[in-house]
Order: sequence, then C-alpha cells, then structure tokens
Amino acid sequence: MILALQTTTFAAHGGIPAYNRLVCRTLNELSGSLRACDKRILIGTDRPADVANGARALKNVSFEAFSGNRRALMWRTLGLALHQPIDLALIGHVNYAPFGLMLKRCQPQSRYGVILYGIDAWKRLAPMKRRALQKADFLIAISETTKKMAAAANELEESRVYVLPNALEWAADDSVSTPAVNTKRLLSVCRLEQSEQYKGIDVVLRALPKVLSRIPDLSYVIVGGGSDLARHKTLATDLGVAEHVEFAGNVTDEALRAYYRDSDIFIMPSAAEGFGFVFLEAMYHAKPVIAANSGATPEVVRDGETGLLVDYDNVEQLGHAITSLCLDPDLRKRLGAAGQVRWQTNFTFERFKERFDGIIFREMGAPAAPVASRPVRGYSSRGAAS
Repeated sequence: MILALQTTTFAAHGGIPAYNRLVCRTLNELSGSLRACDKRILIGTDRPADVANGARALKNVSFEAFSGNRRALMWRTLGLALHQPIDLALIGHVNYAPFGLMLKRCQPQSRYGVILYGIDAWKRLAPMKRRALQKADFLIAISETTKKMAAAANELEESRVYVLPNALEWAADDSVSTPAVNTKRLLSVCRLEQSEQYKGIDVVLRALPKVLSRIPDLSYVIVGGGSDLARHKTLATDLGVAEHVEFAGNVTDEALRAYYRDSDIFIMPSAAEGFGFVFLEAMYHAKPVIAANSGATPEVVRDGETGLLVDYDNVEQLGHAITSLCLDPDLRKRLGAAGQVRWQTNFTFERFKERFDGIIFREMGAPAAPVASRPVRGYSSRGAAS
C-alpha cells in the first residue's frame, strides 16, 4: 500500500493544496508494477463533500476526509499501520511528520518520506518533528531554497532530499482578455494575513504614489483576504491611492483566471516564498512578474528573462520596476512570453509526474521504474551530486 497524509487538498486555493492535488493525480496514474498497488489518501482538514467534488475523476485512489479532526486522523492512520502492510507513506506536511515515526514503529520495514514546502520547514522545528524528519527514509522539498534552509535548521542530510518543484495543471484557457483602455493594471494574488506580512503588498502600496505621478491611469487589483485586509485598506487611504486600488477579496477560480487575463503585470515582492505558486499562474497567462530577490522566488522567476527582481522592502527599486514595465509594452510582452515558455518547459503536470514517478519507483524499489526524464532547469533531483 501507498499511504499519503495531506493537510488540505480540494477545499482551498494556494500552493500546498495545488501540490497535494498533483500528488493525488500522479498516484492515480501510476503505471507499470505499481498500477495495481493499493493507494490511499487521508486528508486532515477537508470535508467529505470537498473530496467527493474534487476527486471525482480519481478512480484508482481511495480517499478519506477528516474535517479538521486530527485525533480521528491519527487513530485511522494507526489502525491502518496495525492491520495492513504499508510499503510507502508520503507525509504531506511537517506538522504530520511524527505520524511517520508512528508508522515506522508499527512497521519497521515500511518507508516514509515527508514533503517540505516553505517557511514552515525553514525554522528549527519542535524536537518530535525534527526527529521525524531526521529519521525519514527520504524528504521532498519544493525548492532548492527550502531544501537548504530546512537542512541547516534541522540537521538534515541534503543527500536524502529530493527537489520536486510545484506545477500548474490548469486546462487550456481560450478566453480572450479584455483590453484596458488607456490604463495599466497591476495584479497581486495572496493571503492578507497578519502572520504573512512578508508578502510585500504594503510595499507595493507605498510605491504607488510616486509611480502614479508618472502613470496616473495605473490601477492595482489585490485578490485575497484575511486578518490583515483592514490594515492594507487603511494604508491605501492614508497614502492617497485608494481610488486606484481594488481589494477583490477571495474569488472563484473562474474569476481569478479572468483577473490574470485582464492584468498587464503580476506583482508580489515577497520576502519568504518557499516556491511561489502564483508566479506559475502569472506565467501561464504570459504576464511579466515583478518580485523580490528573496527566498525561492529566483528559482521560478528569472530576472531580466521572465520578470524583474528587486530587493525586498525597497520601495524605490519596486517603483522603478513598475514604471519601467508600464512604459515599455515590448518589454512586458517579451518577459511574459518567456515566462509562459518557462512554465510549459518546466512546471506542467507532465513534468511533475515524470519526476514524482521516478521518486516513487526508486523509493519502493519497483522493477519497472520509468526511464529517467530530462531535468528541470535549475533543479537537481536529489542531493548535491544529482
């Protein structure tokens, strides 16, 4: 059996749920000697209705949802470990890493790996979580930055860490964007939580007054909500830019794609992205990206090739980057087109599946492992020597 433990998968938007859905789909499509293998996915915070709607097409995987009941998730995991052989466990978050130790105690011959995303894995973890990572048979990091930061903070061997970047599995979008009439539109998509002020949206707002003095028709849309929304609205008012800023809140997937289509520039100068899934969404729509030269962002956004990178919290640099792209339509087009090519080359579901299949077959010692695929530019598959 392959057992996967995930936090949220079908009930939310964002990088972690997107990654979990990719794992689900890849497990559903396993072929060769693993096609008939029992595959089960336990999801901690999703409700049964979320899974019923989201997993309708995944017929080769069984799902269980626990609606936030962590104790029920633990007992179900323990029950499986006591009564059914588990060949491989995929632990989908550092918060669930101790489950791996529990499984190993019940079935010493089983193998488990933990997926590492972003800043949640960059810090020194509590002793039980740290030990669970150290004892794992393998780890999967979403970026080279996450691999190095997590390894340094928690005494992990980098040679045991695969790097498997996120991917975007959106179907083709044939909708036509609505051209802006004598305006330029910036777009940000992120949670506005007090705990995530590092996203840099307030820095964009502080850059707007000077930018608007040169580009008075500029508008800025912020998609996403949270506990820090009111502070951002107050800041926009205090800076005198509120009439140029739309706080769209949380929107449907269809509306989100429309916002991307109708924007000219995507901007999120975050200090601490473990990957930056929204950059892929912008690249899919051939939009140039302005971001901070921090965290794992440079692994996704190539400065001068697919976007412009600035120092985090540098209002002057950020304003200059916005102004430069707004006044140069050829540059916007070139960067956006290059970003779309980069997404198509490196960050599609097909690329994710190729690499994830390789990890699964390798860790299970399966004889019919697929032929090794081409590497993602800028990433190694496992360890420094890969």
